[in-house]
Amino acid sequence: MGIDDSLIGPPKLTRFEIARIAGSRALQLSLGAPPLIDVSGINIIDPIAIALKELYEGVLPITIRRMRPDGTSQLIPVRKLLPEAREFIRRTLESWSLY
Repeated sequence: MGIDDSLIGPPKLTRFEIARIAGSRALQLSLGAPPLIDVSGINIIDPIAIALKELYEGVLPITIRRMRPDGTSQLIPVRKLLPEAREFIRRTLESWSLY
């Protein structure tokens, strides 16, 4: 187990990983964790929207664990997978009129 240059799975965050990251971070925010982005200039109070905005901006210090079929796993920093997933996150924020 460790951070490796060759990736398991797609070279971007899957929609399931995005949902898991946003949901986990939204729970932290709803329990009182401070936002990692400046929310004073935007009219967002929804923790899920703030979590997606944080993910879009790449400020979340999160690592994804992807499992191999043999039971070993690979740790991949979100920042490494984020560039390919930004368009999906941007479209989601636009559909909520938050981008």
